[in-house]
Amino acid sequence: MAMTPSQRTLLKNIGYLVTMDPERRVLRNAWLLAEDGVICSVGTGPAPRVAKATVVDARGGIALPGLINTHHHMFQNLARAFEPIASLPLLPWLAGHMPLWRHFNPDDLYVATQVACAELMLSGCTLTSDHHYLFPRDGSAGMLDAGFNAAAAMGIRYVGCRGSVNLPSDIMPDWACQDLDVILADCQRLHDRFHQRGAGAMSQVAFAPCTVFGCSGEHYRQSARLGRSLGVRLHTHCGETIPENQDAVKVLGSRPFPYMARHEWEGEDVWLAHGIHFNDREVARLTKTRTGVAHCPCSNMRLGSGVCRVNDLRRGGSPVSLGVDGSASNDSGHLLNEARLALLLTRVVHGAEAMTPEASLEMATLDGARNLGRLADLGSLEPGKCADVAVFPLEDLFSNGAHNPVHGLVLCHARQVDTLLVHGQVRVREGQLVGVDLPKLLAKHRKVARRYHDGAVK
Repeated sequence: MAMTPSQRTLLKNIGYLVTMDPERRVLRNAWLLAEDGVICSVGTGPAPRVAKATVVDARGGIALPGLINTHHHMFQNLARAFEPIASLPLLPWLAGHMPLWRHFNPDDLYVATQVACAELMLSGCTLTSDHHYLFPRDGSAGMLDAGFNAAAAMGIRYVGCRGSVNLPSDIMPDWACQDLDVILADCQRLHDRFHQRGAGAMSQVAFAPCTVFGCSGEHYRQSARLGRSLGVRLHTHCGETIPENQDAVKVLGSRPFPYMARHEWEGEDVWLAHGIHFNDREVARLTKTRTGVAHCPCSNMRLGSGVCRVNDLRRGGSPVSLGVDGSASNDSGHLLNEARLALLLTRVVHGAEAMTPEASLEMATLDGARNLGRLADLGSLEPGKCADVAVFPLEDLFSNGAHNPVHGLVLCHARQVDTLLVHGQVRVREGQLVGVDLPKLLAKHRKVARRYHDGAVK
């Protein structure tokens, strides 16, 4: 039987190679060699001569481990800057845009997901999650399949978080709810079809009830048990606003996190979106159980929700990663910008010494890998890990002359990548997506978005 020849990729002329290895080395004038999508070696000085390798010139840029996005609602980029809800806080904002989605369908999700992935890839992201909870009762069969297929077409790693709502409320109308048995059956189906295991997995599934106000305690418990029986991770919203906590006490007799914990929703296989308004007792329990948090600074500021207790959580041992959140509350998906905002927002609250640029990049890489269960193969540029690499230009107009170019990635205006490798494959070359007609995609996206806008505001 003939052996398939190895695929080698040599990334040369790296000005700064930010390894994120245990020593946090930053290598100058470096190179990286990968074989079959896995890093073989990194070094400094002249690049080795490698037979039959795809040679990629980093052009003196800054190479980071591919950034990891741990919270998103990709469908919402069809409602960017939607004027009727532009200045509302979370709960009325959410209620205000739900009428747009009454007749949402998989074809439109496919377009929205492709645009979301394009944004993320050009901002340095190689692995993203997508918390999709919108399943209208009419025409929602195969909904999240469209998300998986769109991400695969773009060439980005994708965790499809099968969101769900089983209880109607003032925010979640009856048409957006599904019976629990339907939800669990679809979770199992998606797992069987899309969930890959082991190093290098391109698609995985997570189970993700939306919120305690749309999901019963039994919903959380059964989702957790099914997820753990299959070895998939668990995701949900928690602690995003003060009114959410107050209403939960009135309705459920408990704040959201203790309520979830009673229904088995805590631990190293759980990561919670936002996690802003935790009290000291909850922080202690989160850190003891190593429950993770996805910090979404831009969305939290946009909605006036508050500031995540990033340092308290990280200091105690809970991984705090980054998320762009939905593109109707951000309203863009630039992951490097989230690293910048995480740094600045933490300093606003705690002072200039509260977070370093290195710490914000750790959140965007290593902590993202931890929360998505991928630390064994992603999050750093070391031999044995996947060759997921984001190469940013050394300088641009907004960072020209930076004394420390790596710090400039975070302290200066966020820039786009020059080169992006996913599993050793070139997905962005000289700032352009490979194999994607972006103007055509954006024109199609605009047409779909306007259809939703027109239907909502008539």
